[in-house]
Amino acid sequence: MRLMSYNIEWFDDHFEPDNSLKTDAASMKKFAAVAATISAIDPDLIGITEGPNTTTTTGERDTVKALETFAAEKGLRQRKALIGFPSPGRQEIAALYDPDVLSATHDPGGRAGAVRNPRLDESFQIDSDADGIKEIYRHYRPPLEARITRADGAPPFWIMVVHAKSKGIFTAQDRVHFERTSERNRRKLFAECTSVRIRVDEWLDADRPVAVMGDVNDGPGFDFYESRFGRSAVELIMGNIFEPDRLLRYPLGEPKWGRYGWEPSTARFTDRFTGDLVNALIDHIMVSRHFTPQGERPARVWNPYQFEEAEPLKSALRDASDHFPVTLDIV
Repeated sequence: MRLMSYNIEWFDDHFEPDNSLKTDAASMKKFAAVAATISAIDPDLIGITEGPNTTTTTGERDTVKALETFAAEKGLRQRKALIGFPSPGRQEIAALYDPDVLSATHDPGGRAGAVRNPRLDESFQIDSDADGIKEIYRHYRPPLEARITRADGAPPFWIMVVHAKSKGIFTAQDRVHFERTSERNRRKLFAECTSVRIRVDEWLDADRPVAVMGDVNDGPGFDFYESRFGRSAVELIMGNIFEPDRLLRYPLGEPKWGRYGWEPSTARFTDRFTGDLVNALIDHIMVSRHFTPQGERPARVWNPYQFEEAEPLKSALRDASDHFPVTLDIV
């Protein structure tokens, strides 16, 4: 089975209010590129971030209808879609999968109204600045929690698809306010990923196989604040090194710093001070000890500039998104 994590840049922009596909040139190019990418990589299950919107007020826009319409029109075998708790804004988190290979159901953990372990669409309390006082946070996009049942009779497993807080600053800032905003954004990111880890621990306590995937908006050496706090958000999700059996494995292996940034990398950003493009590894798949990776190279980043197998897909990958997909093959 192949799992894939894919941030499809502003996919919502290309659907009509009735969830049909827009027919302008830019949208048609986008749909063709996304479909070509999915068809070539051929995953059984895709954890999608920046998916089409669901509107809870009018009920017109529907993530599942939009994704299933797209899959049907493009003839994709990954033709069933699922979301969890809708976000208050745009760019939903979703799953798209092949119903002949697996079935997926929304299976939220936690307890409604709980202080220690609430549902992921509720407020939660985390001491994010180590002052002994817990702050109140809320996931802007509640992670998708799903139970995956395999058609081949293998044991079920659970996935969480995450789109964590971006540390990007997109408004005018002087240097002082830039630093304050950067630190605040990282604390918010850490709080969200600590909440994700609490859910992972809940599932591991029940001896459930767990896979976490998505756009974590963080990775090794991403910014100065990682060294200040002594960890990255990815490490928070992975777990405590003193409890090795509860660690989430990182099948991609240790990334390397190169001339243009990290290798492998799933996205690029522009350094606001130097104007240089920097490669970043911010999309991830992590799995518990229950999973057995398959093949000599089970985990891959489909970056055509760094991965030879992805070179024939360069045009489709670039037209589809500003992120490159990550895959993991499991037995």
